[in-house]
Amino acid sequence: MIQISEPITLEKLLPLIQKLPKVEREQLPKSLEEASQLDAAILLYQEDEVTLGRAAELAGIHRFEFEEALAARGIWKIVEVDSAEASKARISAIKRLHKSNPNK
Repeated sequence: MIQISEPITLEKLLPLIQKLPKVEREQLPKSLEEASQLDAAILLYQEDEVTLGRAAELAGIHRFEFEEALAARGIWKIVEVDSAEASKARISAIKRLHKSNPNK
């Protein structure tokens, strides 16, 4: 892995890009676009603006790949859970609905 100790300027970056094999140079714009889409999706997810599934969709990758990207960056997956009381109340409400509409 490369350690960066100072800001990278365009003047420093261009010679490095020119040293890349032609195939990699041609793929660079797409790779940068994909990386920025992923970064934007992660930011929206961290800010609780979108769900994990929606963030993966925005990044253009499968949900499991998005989870792997979060883990690689040391970002915890957000999991919200109801309290036990809220879960019991929800189950009771569903049972009551089911009893009042047995044919559905």
